[in-house]
Amino acid sequence: MQANNWIENIIKKSSSITANNTYEECLIARLVNIAKNQQTIDLPFGIKIAAFYDLAIAAVYYTNITNTGWLYCNEDSPKLVLPFVNCCPIHALEGKFVFHKSSKPTSAKIGQATSRVLLLFYREIFTAFDLDIDVLKATEPADAIFLDKARGNVFFGEIKSSPLLTPALIMDCEEQTTYDKEGNIIPMSHKPTDNSHINNNELFVMIPHKNSEAQWIPQYFSIDSKQSNSDDEFAYKGILNLIKDKDFLHTYLNYWNESYIAYSQKDTSNNIFWLTNACGKPTDLPDDWSGGVTCISDEKTSVGMDRTDDIKKGIYQVLKLGSEGKNVNTLFHYKVGIISNIHPIRHFNVYLKPIKDLVWTITEQEGVSYAKELPPEQPIYNLFDGIITFTKLYSRDGWISSLLRMLK
Repeated sequence: MQANNWIENIIKKSSSITANNTYEECLIARLVNIAKNQQTIDLPFGIKIAAFYDLAIAAVYYTNITNTGWLYCNEDSPKLVLPFVNCCPIHALEGKFVFHKSSKPTSAKIGQATSRVLLLFYREIFTAFDLDIDVLKATEPADAIFLDKARGNVFFGEIKSSPLLTPALIMDCEEQTTYDKEGNIIPMSHKPTDNSHINNNELFVMIPHKNSEAQWIPQYFSIDSKQSNSDDEFAYKGILNLIKDKDFLHTYLNYWNESYIAYSQKDTSNNIFWLTNACGKPTDLPDDWSGGVTCISDEKTSVGMDRTDDIKKGIYQVLKLGSEGKNVNTLFHYKVGIISNIHPIRHFNVYLKPIKDLVWTITEQEGVSYAKELPPEQPIYNLFDGIITFTKLYSRDGWISSLLRMLK
């Protein structure tokens, strides 16, 4: 058995979750308020929060853009495009695939951001619903802690989170030309290029919407401009201003929700599917697809906690948290589980459904077949007290069910 103060020591070593800057904190607070109070948006609260989580992560992506990694596209009008999947997003909406390497930040950098933003959302949700819960960034072996001092409850969680989608960035530019075989000047269609003018030029996010013929077409919304190479706040400011626009909110949330459905059903016939993370490889990639990348987005970018490796690691970590802490004498009612933005929508039935209601105990007694063969005072524990996500809540604990009732 662990020392009696094991749980308390981890809590003492933990720290309050803090935003990257005041604009990130303000953005998340505003988004939670919209999700809670904007009744004209006819979607469940948790779906809106999951969509808004992606928008906050997008601000992190946009903050880290550089002059490299852009793509020139001359569809409809000349544009420079910064995509976050391995293809031209404008042409993907037409079912055409033009290779261009994704411009995502490094996994080390974005991994820290996905966890931070996730916990900031949960903290803001608790605040919005008048719940006095401390959200802490934990030390090993836990990632995060939800602490209810008044009721003596504490939840230790393993974080597995990743966005469903990140809208591409767009910038207008002059038409670019090249020579044909006869030496005539002709318009260029696609070309990887550096963008030497990202500062002080208007940037747009591309949000697809359906036209009158139910076809997905791009719509562009301004997030203003980056003022200098050191400007790490422009994206937060731009999105804060953008979410005042109800047309943007409805367009974005509809696009996100339909992308969520397409991803969950693996609907490859819906062209927006190819703008989601972990969408895989189309059967009709063109012969000139290049770059050594065989798909548009691989399973390493799987959504929420839907990556199989993450699920397996999460299961082990929760079992470890439980076995180390459940049998400890402590001042707190100790709970364990996984925290994410989106539940394992494709892999739940295979990996988690068979064990989500599993209970366990620790005993040196051999040959036990039934609980009645154990001592009457033998404690029984849940494997998962909660699998907590914006899109679905799995709970075997009354406190967790009550705390996160808005996500049911």
